[in-house]
Amino acid sequence: MDKIKEKNRLIMEIVSGIAVSMLIVLVTTYFPVFGLFMALILPMPILYFRLKLGRNSGALIMFAVFAMTFVATELFSGGGSSEITGNLQGVSDRFSISIDLLFYGSLLLTGFALGECLELRLSIEKSFVYTVISTLGVCSVLFFLYALSTGQGVGSIVSEYVSDNLKLTLALYENMGMSQESIEIIENSIEAIQYVLVRMLPALITTLLVFVIWVNILFIKKILTKKGIYLAELKNLNQWKAPEHLVWFVIVLILLMIIPGKTMKIVAFNCIMILMPIYFFQGIAIISFIFERKNFPPLLKISIYIIIAIQQILVLGIIGLGFLDTWINFRKIGTLNDSDRESLDG
Repeated sequence: MDKIKEKNRLIMEIVSGIAVSMLIVLVTTYFPVFGLFMALILPMPILYFRLKLGRNSGALIMFAVFAMTFVATELFSGGGSSEITGNLQGVSDRFSISIDLLFYGSLLLTGFALGECLELRLSIEKSFVYTVISTLGVCSVLFFLYALSTGQGVGSIVSEYVSDNLKLTLALYENMGMSQESIEIIENSIEAIQYVLVRMLPALITTLLVFVIWVNILFIKKILTKKGIYLAELKNLNQWKAPEHLVWFVIVLILLMIIPGKTMKIVAFNCIMILMPIYFFQGIAIISFIFERKNFPPLLKISIYIIIAIQQILVLGIIGLGFLDTWINFRKIGTLNDSDRESLDG
């Protein structure tokens, strides 16, 4: 009897994981603006149930959600009532369906890979690196196989996909009531924007993936803490600091940006963009550290984080703060006395 109850409980847990994940997928698909934020937490159900139920059940949820997403995308792609979607339908449905599936698949795989790393009790740095490498590696192979199956080059598929999404963005701006003058300026610059975006895509994808991992680590830490589970690898994240030698790599990349040569500039700029989230996380860790030391009220902390998320200039300031911390050591890490450490650990 106990075995039957345990089996039924496991089935219900798996169904719950699939249902929650599919709900996020549907919101992401049919509510583009709000869905962008929901996509950030799509790895969370996979990550949570991977840690709770184990590898086999976590993998089953991941593959089931991917299969259901594939079916839903094939059946209902472009079938919504949105006038914007209808205007763009048929431009490149075959490409967008496949790349969108790859997008969802990468988020699902991110949750599973991160769960594997946390299960192995890897350091936070290794968890980031291994999750990024495994996710990008698998998705790159699948994308190249897809390109071969279509008989098109990787560059042409990416370029067409970027072009279609720029048209969708332009249509969204028109629908939001942007002035015709501004729309014409964007239309006249769309080829230049497409040229830049295609060459920045490797950095943009990697940066987005790193940010997604960071968000899900923060969420899973909160969830595990509420359940009384404390992972040493996730403790004191507000004391995290990037390796000091990394700053010199950034300086070299900046110098390479000055050297004539378009290819070198593109490569250096992509590398700089990939490294910027690292110093953003360090800057946020400094702010979180200050909040904790000064006992800021929760509502004030949330308000400040929202302002940072809205104001892009503040994001650059946070990156600069993390970068300068290499030399200034704002948190005085390594100089804290025992009582300070005990208070922070608590």
